[in-house]
Amino acid sequence: MDELNILKEEMAVLKRNLDKEQIVNDKLLRTVMRQQSSWLNTFVKVELVLLPFTYLIFASACAFFKISQWYALSFLILGLIDSIMDLRTFRISPKIFSTCSMIELQNLLIKQKRERFIQTCIGLPLALIWLLLFAMAIFNDGSGSLFSYPGFIGGIIGGIIGFAVVVIVYRKAQKTNDSIVDEIKDLEE
Repeated sequence: MDELNILKEEMAVLKRNLDKEQIVNDKLLRTVMRQQSSWLNTFVKVELVLLPFTYLIFASACAFFKISQWYALSFLILGLIDSIMDLRTFRISPKIFSTCSMIELQNLLIKQKRERFIQTCIGLPLALIWLLLFAMAIFNDGSGSLFSYPGFIGGIIGGIIGFAVVVIVYRKAQKTNDSIVDEIKDLEE
């Protein structure tokens, strides 16, 4: 009988230790996930800080080329809308990792990924249209001919570089979400 009680005690101690280890693993996993997603939060903050400076660059370009300031203002409005959407689709509050269950966190990340895709599908064409209108306004001398062929080529190269940056950031953000979701799925199994 004593052996049975000793065995029960050892099993209880083993179960308590196992429960403690699971809690530590869960906390460690949440910390790793928070660190993985921290670049997303930094990206949104940098984007919000750079928006006014970028607006000033476009406003200066409008003044220099003697075109309407509506181009710069429309850039600011579209950039502000995009930044606000990025707060929803990129930013992951660090508190969420400690307050939400893993299932809730997984659902939030999947929802963010879907919304980010929709935002990109809408935002990229709008940015391309704005860029083309801005380029046409700058490089049109009134007679319908382009007065700055090198500037036009530079604008195209800048547009391609900008497009590439957007695609790279988008893909990296999607991969970050995927890796966190995969870690949660592995934990559930």
